[in-house]
Amino acid sequence: MSLAVGYNGGESARHALQAAIALARDLEETLLVVCGVAPAGGMGEEYDITEEAIVEELAPAVNEAVMMAREAGVDAEGILVDADPVGALETIMEERRPRMLVVGYGESGRIRAALFGAVAPKLVERSDVPVLVVP
Repeated sequence: MSLAVGYNGGESARHALQAAIALARDLEETLLVVCGVAPAGGMGEEYDITEEAIVEELAPAVNEAVMMAREAGVDAEGILVDADPVGALETIMEERRPRMLVVGYGESGRIRAALFGAVAPKLVERSDVPVLVVP
């Protein structure tokens, strides 16, 4: 079995990563470090260019997170998914069936979250596995 953590390199994601590493180590589970890399909007050349820039920015952060987990004695794998953050974790839930999701609460603030939605509340609502939300 495995645990999955949503990761984008932000402060909230780093807190979630620390909690996920500790859990994975204690439960002797593989840790899946998941990052959605799809830009907002449709398809086309601009979408592709923007997605490439996002991957270029986030792939090193995901690799660093995987190395942190491995240094803590946890088997870990980084996964970039062509989806928004919620879609990325939903994809991993379907494809890899982790025992639990770990996500940060986010840095967007309550007003922005109310207007545009936030990852943690959406996953708590939609997930069929437990979701640990880390402040």
